[in-house]
Amino acid sequence: MRSFRTEFTIDPCPEKVGHSGSLLTIGSCFSEAIGEKLLQSKFDVLANPFGVIYNPISILELLECSLRETPLAEKHYLQSHARFYHFQAHSRLSGASREELQVLLEKAQQDTLRHLQASSHLFITFGTAFVFRHVPSNALVANCHKVPQKQFKKELLTLEQMRVAFDRFYKILRQVCPKVQLVFTVSPVRHIRDGITANQVSKSLLRLFCEQLARDYSNVFYFPAYEIMMDDLRDYRFYKDDLIHPNSMAEAYIWEKFQDCFFDRSTQNLVKEIEQIQRSLSHRPFEPISQQHGVFLRKLAHQIQQLPQRLDFSSELAAITDQLNQIEN
Repeated sequence: MRSFRTEFTIDPCPEKVGHSGSLLTIGSCFSEAIGEKLLQSKFDVLANPFGVIYNPISILELLECSLRETPLAEKHYLQSHARFYHFQAHSRLSGASREELQVLLEKAQQDTLRHLQASSHLFITFGTAFVFRHVPSNALVANCHKVPQKQFKKELLTLEQMRVAFDRFYKILRQVCPKVQLVFTVSPVRHIRDGITANQVSKSLLRLFCEQLARDYSNVFYFPAYEIMMDDLRDYRFYKDDLIHPNSMAEAYIWEKFQDCFFDRSTQNLVKEIEQIQRSLSHRPFEPISQQHGVFLRKLAHQIQQLPQRLDFSSELAAITDQLNQIEN
């Protein structure tokens, strides 16, 4: 029977991901999705410490500031609707006061630095090459925070701008974290608010930028999440109702490809065990305080205890113990 899909082979990453090291993901929604999958699989991962960030300049500047232990620019704090925000971070990092927000941002930078120093891999996902320049400060921003549109000018980044930002980041990265493996992806989420043709130009620039980095640096690897979505799946049945974001089927498929690329066989087998346990943990019994459910919980606790001790299931085991106490009492 003829195949009606264009599957392609993905080169395996030479530097494998394992549970013994730490990981950091930063960038667009795809970084969030992969970070969540890694967390569920009990990897030590810090996912998007500054929230969702889409453009390469802001992503690389946040990483550079964290590595240099340099505070984010004072001029980029703003107040809106009784909350304080920063132009270089997502709105989920906000404070009731400027001081409260500053503490949150400093913690995000400290967490990023500490995690990077222990990380085997840094996953960076670029979402768009379009950026907004804040006209009063003449600075590129990561998030406009609903500030009036007239204060911004929309621009398309050039390869040279992205390369300059990368070179500054890479210089300090090699000093602080010389062994970390860089993995770049282009987000499979289309930014159609820019327009279909403009989105394609944007994604093309990002893809070419990633290709140049993978070609020029031995510790840079490209994972083709964008190509999996656009050329392999290539069907609206793999999208959510908004016809923009990948749905759960697409995310599961990309996650499988991700595992094949970055995990060795033993890690893949361990992840399968963990996923089975996670499914059991999410099981909702008809009679939660029955003896039958107690047998199920004891068996589940035993399965968890057979896993490597470095995997943190402490909260799950505590929840199982609480449920067993309710059954026995």
